[in-house]
Amino acid sequence: MISSRRSTQAWGAVGIGVGAAVGLGLQRCLFPPVETRPHVAGPSGYVDADLAGLARAAGVLLPTYALASMMQSEESSDKGRLAVGRAAWNASRDDPRKLMRLLVPRGRLGTQLVNPYAATDRGPTARTLQLAAAILAGRVLDFVEAATQWDAPEALDRRHQLYLADPARYPKYRWSSEDVANKRRAAGAREVRVPGVPETRFWTRA
Repeated sequence: MISSRRSTQAWGAVGIGVGAAVGLGLQRCLFPPVETRPHVAGPSGYVDADLAGLARAAGVLLPTYALASMMQSEESSDKGRLAVGRAAWNASRDDPRKLMRLLVPRGRLGTQLVNPYAATDRGPTARTLQLAAAILAGRVLDFVEAATQWDAPEALDRRHQLYLADPARYPKYRWSSEDVANKRRAAGAREVRVPGVPETRFWTRA
């Protein structure tokens, strides 16, 4: 039989253990773990790494990380990244929640094959994170004339050639750049050209 003193010590140890476990669980809820997996899309088109963990590792909020990921994935220059970032912010009507639904509709980063609006499969640099934060803070004027969409004609036509060679394998590339332009004009959109971003055309409501 355990003495009362030993019993007290035993139950105290149990209590400390339970308290530590509860505390650890609460800590994990309030402070999700930092993601250590790389921001890389797998065969499914999705990024396996957890978005919240990646944002925490970068020290930014979720909308900032998601927007920066899109900007990094869609353009190669600062001007181009600011342009597509501003267009996405226009499309979300300056609402971070709508922006998240637009960029990560299933809560996961990925290529444009799984996230139809825009690709988010490339991890952002510190510079791109700063640019995204500036857009969300309202420090970037609407220099894209209220555009909410964009595309790269040369890239569209390269992908369209894949479709022409193997339609069954590449059904999502069925539209050429001219096909896309005609569809958008028919829907009431007007083309916008942004100085310094020559390979991308933007679209706003006419």
